[in-house]
Amino acid sequence: MGKFTVHESEIEGVKRIPPRVSKVLICNKTVGATQISMGVNVTEVGSKIPAHNHDNQEEAMFIVSGKGKLIVEGEGEYELTPGTAIFAPVGVKHEIVNTGDEPIKIVWAYAPPLPEHLNK
Repeated sequence: MGKFTVHESEIEGVKRIPPRVSKVLICNKTVGATQISMGVNVTEVGSKIPAHNHDNQEEAMFIVSGKGKLIVEGEGEYELTPGTAIFAPVGVKHEIVNTGDEPIKIVWAYAPPLPEHLNK
């Protein structure tokens, strides 16, 4: 049998610009997952996850802490507070802006995984 758990502290984060850190917790490399990937993103105060879309993946997100807004192209803006779940369908451009006074922490999952999450 393989590995079934991963602790966030075990994974080195990838720093991105605008200022945020992303950690891939569940993927092929960490536990052998092939149908889903999951991780966390911490976006600094005043920063954002820039507008983007995924051509082949659905994305689900969950706000753990902090406040922000979700901007969905052609659909509008949505307030984000702890406990909010987000769904981004395939091909829909979305952006998350930290509007609070602390980092916003988001748990995310892709199905199927992004190609880079399948590399061993």
